[in-house]
Amino acid sequence: MGDGMAMSARSRAPRNRFDFGRNWEDFSLQVLDEDRLAEAQRSLEALLGADALRGRRFLDVGCGTGMFTIAAARLGASEAVGLDVDARCVAVARRNAERFGAAGPALRFVEASVLDGEALARLGRFDVVYAWGSLHHTGRMYEAMDRAAAGAAPGGVLALAIYNRHVTSPAWHGVKRFYQALGPGARQLMAGTFAVILFAAKLLVTRRNPLKKRRGMSFMVDVVDWVGGYPYEYASREEVESHLRASGFTPERFVAAPVPTGCNEYVFRAPGGQRDGK
Repeated sequence: MGDGMAMSARSRAPRNRFDFGRNWEDFSLQVLDEDRLAEAQRSLEALLGADALRGRRFLDVGCGTGMFTIAAARLGASEAVGLDVDARCVAVARRNAERFGAAGPALRFVEASVLDGEALARLGRFDVVYAWGSLHHTGRMYEAMDRAAAGAAPGGVLALAIYNRHVTSPAWHGVKRFYQALGPGARQLMAGTFAVILFAAKLLVTRRNPLKKRRGMSFMVDVVDWVGGYPYEYASREEVESHLRASGFTPERFVAAPVPTGCNEYVFRAPGGQRDGK
C-alpha cells in the first residue's frame, strides 16, 4: 500500500458525493445532546469492551459530528483524533467538542481522506482505529479498508461497520444515485416517502420501535443518510474477513446487522504486539 497515489482530500471526493456535512450539521443542531453522547459512549464500550480506550490512542475515521471521538476522549483515550474528508464535518465536530466541554490537547479533528496515505502516515499509528459506517462511502472501500488497517499499531484494534451484501443491495445503489440527481425539493419528498417505508420495514423485521436508535443516532437523519448516502458499497462477512485476514488481521468479534442491508460490525486484532508473543 504505497503512498504514490495519495491525493488531497478534496480531489479524492467524488463529484456526486452525498452532502454528509450538511446532514451531520442538522443532527448536531437539532438532535445531539448529553443523553445521545452518553449512548455513544456506551456503544463504544459494548463493542470494544470496558476500559478498552483508557490510555490508548484512538482514531475515528469518518468522524462526522465528532460524537464518537468525543466519547472516546471521555472514556479515557490518551489521544482521540477525528478524521473526515468533509470540511463541514470537521468544523461541526470542533464546535461539538467546545459545546460539550471536551476540547483540549487530547482531542483534535483533521480534514483528510482515509485514502490519503501521506496524511494518515503523519498521524502515526493508533491502538484503536474505529471506522463505523464510513469506508463504504469512499468510492474505494477496500482501499480505504487497507488504509485504515495500516493505521493500527501492532497488536492494536481495527473496528469496522460495513453495509451487508444482500440481494437488494444493487437496487439500493440505484436509489442513492437517483437521489443525488434530484433537486432539493424532490430529495426531501423522496426522503419522506422512504422514511415511512423504512419505518414499517424495520418495525416488521426487528419488532422494535425504529425511533429508538442505537449508538445515540436519529431515525430521520439516518433515513436521509441511507437514501442519499453515495458513494455506496457493501460486502458480506466472508468478503470483509477474508480481505483483512490476508493482511494478518484476526477477527475477534462480529455483530450481524439488525436488518438485511444494515451495517455488520467487526472487531479485528492487528498482527504483531504482545498478543502474538512478539
